[in-house]
Amino acid sequence: MKKIFLNRKLFTIHSWLGLFLGIFYLLISISGAVSVFRFELNSLIYGNKMNVVDEPSKKRISYDSIFSIAKKEAPDMPYYVCGFEETYKNSPAFYSAVTHVTPKLFENNMQYKVNYLNPYDGKLILPTNSNGKNNIIDWLMGFHYSLALGEGGEFFVVLLDIGLLISIITGLIFYRKYILKVLTFRIKIRFSNWRLATSGLHRIIGTWSLIFNLLIFLSGLYIQQRFFTEKWWTKYSAISEHHTTDKIQYPLPTVSLDSLKTIAIKKAPYMHFLSFGIDCSNNGEISAVGTKQESNFQAYDNYCAVNFDSAGRYVNIDYIPWKNYDTARKFYDINFSLFHTGWALGIPGKILWCIMGLTPAFLSITGFLLWWRKRSSRNNAKLKIV
Repeated sequence: MKKIFLNRKLFTIHSWLGLFLGIFYLLISISGAVSVFRFELNSLIYGNKMNVVDEPSKKRISYDSIFSIAKKEAPDMPYYVCGFEETYKNSPAFYSAVTHVTPKLFENNMQYKVNYLNPYDGKLILPTNSNGKNNIIDWLMGFHYSLALGEGGEFFVVLLDIGLLISIITGLIFYRKYILKVLTFRIKIRFSNWRLATSGLHRIIGTWSLIFNLLIFLSGLYIQQRFFTEKWWTKYSAISEHHTTDKIQYPLPTVSLDSLKTIAIKKAPYMHFLSFGIDCSNNGEISAVGTKQESNFQAYDNYCAVNFDSAGRYVNIDYIPWKNYDTARKFYDINFSLFHTGWALGIPGKILWCIMGLTPAFLSITGFLLWWRKRSSRNNAKLKIV
């Protein structure tokens, strides 16, 4: 009797979690699948807009020219990035202008615009920004992490993550006697009616996707670990109610960016130069940013920067080889690029992670159908008694 009662309670918890969170799982699953193929989809959808007709007889505009356009179009910003977007066949020039606004729980704390320019005359090709203007893929990626609701939205996604883990655990306990049978192919899906088909699909897909979902969602919790620290919680409780509306005049660098590129390449000959980052909020410090050939997991492990002050004086090289990473940093890179996105396994890994990432949404739908069947059966039984 106790066993039956426990099974009913587990099924109730499992069902209501799926019912209540199902629509969110659907949204998170779809946007997560898109984010796995972010670069490929961006190139597919926006490649024709980004690819510029190659004109060998013409000279590309300088980095200084790109920065001048950025300062004109987005003045008084604390941070700029200027360079050429090499993701596309014939690279357009681009600049991004980034600012951090006063932290509010359900609003994005960072706002930016990324404008793509013709590399020969500097004319605007495609404007985008943090609100998803002209780039639905980047907006969906942000939606995946925060439901487009800032850090409060990110925290809600973490709660959804925990809810899914509880759903997985209760499902694992409730369907425990079927797991070995499913893994040894002793259970077949019967399509004689929709009820049997739904039950079989839910049980089999849920079992086979169990390990992948645990990897994906546990790694998601690890990525969002800051929400479990006191520092995050005090950030919002300590905000002053009085905020200035005056614009801040940030200092600009006083040196040519193009001259710094030559110095940066000499300082770091192993670096593939990509762009300049200008941190005006830090006295106009400049970073010549690129990648090194070493790249274990296609994430952050090959990042490299040669840093200068606002007058162009060399400061240091910001690069740590993979072998010198501490254990926590190595695990973070592995966690993101392997466990959470499957990027480390190339296209096959992305496809597999994309499919498995959609299973929570599918299981929510089939779980709802199973709940509806039980509910209808109980109602019919009551009518017969009456």
